[in-house]
Amino acid sequence: MFKLRKTTMFEKILLIVGLGVTIVGFYLIRIAYLTEQGLTWLMLLTIFSWLTVLILFIVSSLNADVKEELMRILNEQVQETKLLKEISHEQLQEIKQIKIHLAPSRKRK
Repeated sequence: MFKLRKTTMFEKILLIVGLGVTIVGFYLIRIAYLTEQGLTWLMLLTIFSWLTVLILFIVSSLNADVKEELMRILNEQVQETKLLKEISHEQLQEIKQIKIHLAPSRKRK
């Protein structure tokens, strides 16, 4: 039911950078918390900014997945359109053949 797909280079780089930002950000926030000895406005701003960067990484990853899925759907749609064109061409040929067979019998009557 599910096909395994290859991960792209962009996804691999995004994973590495995302993990790096997560670890470094958490470490820096921890250091700032220990030096400030409590929760300050600067600390809240730092945490909020760090979480915003993490959300941006997640959204970027989702956009890459959506782009890949849309390309697959587009390719399938092109194949279906070609098939429908073939079918309509075959039907047109059949209609022409039927008209050719019926044309002489109309003239006889």
